[in-house]
Amino acid sequence: MKKFILSLLLLIAISFTAIRVSANVTPTEAEAILSFDELKYDFGKVKEGESLEHLFKFTNTGTENLIIQSVHPSCGCTGATMGDKKEFAPGESGEIKITFSTQGREGINSKTITVTSNDKKEPVKTLSFVCEILK
Repeated sequence: MKKFILSLLLLIAISFTAIRVSANVTPTEAEAILSFDELKYDFGKVKEGESLEHLFKFTNTGTENLIIQSVHPSCGCTGATMGDKKEFAPGESGEIKITFSTQGREGINSKTITVTSNDKKEPVKTLSFVCEILK
């Protein structure tokens, strides 16, 4: 009986200590997290003169609203659009449409698109694509 009572008292003491410790833990800071399905895309071999398009899909996997501040392609031959919506609630998804003109180009071409957001850990993400243009 004494062992039972001592065990019960020990269990109660541990439980109170765990409750006090967990009450002192501060909650994690709310943050937006920009998560892309893919960061790189390969169009493969394409004919010169074709106009290429691809959608880079993303989701806000954070706990705060995600704000896309800017989307900039690396050169004038590449377009990047995402419509008027720039703010995405937690769990909400969106997409960035990229276009690339192969007119007058040949060989392997690689381009990037820079996306800036309020993601505190990675405020700048770089998307890229590659293709081999055949004459």
